[in-house]
Amino acid sequence: MIVDLLIGFLGSGKTTFILHLMDLLLPREKLAVIVNEFGDIGIDGAVLGQKHTEVVELPSGCICCTLSRDLVGQVEMLAKKYAPQRLIIEPSGVATVKSLLQVLGSLRLEPYVEQVRIITIIDAVNFFNLYKQSRLYVEAQLDAASLIVINKADLEEPEVIADIVSMAAAYNRRARIVTTSFCKVSAEDYYMAEQWAEEAAVAVKREHGQHAPVDDLPSLKDLERISFAADVSYREYDFNIFLQELKNGEFGEVLRAKGIVHLEQRGWVLFNLASGHLTLTPLIKAQPEGKFFVAGHNLKREPILTRLEKCTYRQGE
Repeated sequence: MIVDLLIGFLGSGKTTFILHLMDLLLPREKLAVIVNEFGDIGIDGAVLGQKHTEVVELPSGCICCTLSRDLVGQVEMLAKKYAPQRLIIEPSGVATVKSLLQVLGSLRLEPYVEQVRIITIIDAVNFFNLYKQSRLYVEAQLDAASLIVINKADLEEPEVIADIVSMAAAYNRRARIVTTSFCKVSAEDYYMAEQWAEEAAVAVKREHGQHAPVDDLPSLKDLERISFAADVSYREYDFNIFLQELKNGEFGEVLRAKGIVHLEQRGWVLFNLASGHLTLTPLIKAQPEGKFFVAGHNLKREPILTRLEKCTYRQGE
């Protein structure tokens, strides 16, 4: 099977890309997906589970650190039990390329993995800020990719997008570079990048050895996380106000927030806060419980919980 390793920082659009791929590829190929949450509860698995494919979730940690043994086992299980033509792996937004390639290149997986290619998702809005903060990390993600998707192009000026494309091309002459919004990549671009993947792998080995040199991700130990389950329903108007307060920094510097919640009258929805933009998407399937995840700096957990409590819908109100 072909393994597509999807990398990108928190909030770049990896889950959105997978949802698009499912719509694009499911009529043609048998797919399986492995997702790894950076938070303590799983949200992406529930979202991806809305589609008709096999989804395995590895929560509570970075896939390349504490869960490498679990990842090998899950890849082997999927290959034996479902025999997918393509496996899509979405690690947490803090995983390093080097560690992931080492896991997928293990002798135990050699009978099942035909090819591993890397797809890098770039958040156009935050690209240059992230580059200033973590230059080696960004360069490594660009250098390793066979497909570079510059996402959220609709939220940036054309001159900025052109600069990102130019920088990506300078770091990786082998990759196919696509600019898009909502991670909508054409089948032609997707499969063309696949044709280039083997050539790129040969070039990387020739230039750098077995794999491209990938520096470890700069320490993210100061990135705070808040995650919790919620078994209540919220008033939509009040909940939207809460999201705006979250976005505006009233509960700390929020870099990423997402969750699944039940809104009175509207039903189950997925909310996303990334790059300063909020979205709410209806979910087709009912969920067993609501889930929240927030990442950032100087987060105020108790005020968040208190504020959410005030949004709770109570029958008879």
